[in-house]
Amino acid sequence: MKLKSHFSGQKLRRALLTIVGVMLATNAFAGRVPTKYNDRYQTMYVEQELFRKRPELLACVNSAKEFVQANNNSLFNKLRFTPKSVQTGYMVDGVQNGVAFEKTVIKAEGRIRAYSMFENWELAIVTCDQPLGGEPKITLEMGN
Repeated sequence: MKLKSHFSGQKLRRALLTIVGVMLATNAFAGRVPTKYNDRYQTMYVEQELFRKRPELLACVNSAKEFVQANNNSLFNKLRFTPKSVQTGYMVDGVQNGVAFEKTVIKAEGRIRAYSMFENWELAIVTCDQPLGGEPKITLEMGN
């Protein structure tokens, strides 16, 4: 006795492909959803690496962040530091007008102060001039 199938070979293949496609589509949405928490965690991790590898840059990093948050006339409204910041940041000690100072230069990324729904991150060059016993002078520039 031979059973007849309601599906021809081509219809069966189409039905199977449709089922597989639906399964793949639902699995694609079942993964992790990117959140702001993940972004904050990545930023925190990078900064911890910066602190661990180059602790001498820490004062400039903190001063620059405070400067950006407190100053409404700043070019950027937020700074973030990347692994390249650790590699390219440098510090110079010297004497200027009879006062000892430390100059620190770090490349970072700055979010441009613009009213847009998109975050425009640009290369930022952060320069900190720290005279001995005085307040640091922070300079922010857009990099190339």
